[in-house]
Amino acid sequence: MFPHSRRYNGLMPDFRDMARDPKHQRGFEKLLYLAAKRGDADLVAERLGWGIDPNCASKAGTTPLMANIRGFCPNVATVQALLAAGADPACTDGAGLSALDYARRKLLKLQSRPPRPVEKSPNLDENDQLVLPPDEQAEMDEMRGEIGHDADAVEYLRMWWKERLRAARKVFNDPEQVERVVEILERAPRGG
Repeated sequence: MFPHSRRYNGLMPDFRDMARDPKHQRGFEKLLYLAAKRGDADLVAERLGWGIDPNCASKAGTTPLMANIRGFCPNVATVQALLAAGADPACTDGAGLSALDYARRKLLKLQSRPPRPVEKSPNLDENDQLVLPPDEQAEMDEMRGEIGHDADAVEYLRMWWKERLRAARKVFNDPEQVERVVEILERAPRGG
């Protein structure tokens, strides 16, 4: 199936090989695109590490850089990860617009609205640490009691907690992030 790929235990091909395989490449590009759209810099960096082209584009010409900016969570760290991997801020989509064009448009739109206070998630305490509602906390405590020292289960719970915390801390369309993204893209070299 994957004659030139590295294999783990002789059974599973390496993600990096699959990401470059023409049969699977588009699916992996979609994973990068979705992580960028979510504003998840960690996932973007991980997926770029698989060898996915940071300038891959949808049928409409939307790149992961554009997807981040056009999404609900434009994020400086995500933009920086894409640029560091070689994303070209000068790429344009089917409408002839670049990531910088979209960032400027979003910033103007956000600045034209009356400022609103950033609402903190009810699942964060005064130190921005996660506090689960009683029913979720009881479920978490029960799971902890059941897993004991199973390393895989402990790792799963650790990852779940990290993702839940990240979701609680997320700010949608943060004008400060968009403003910083515009500044970064204005200074970014063109042509990848």
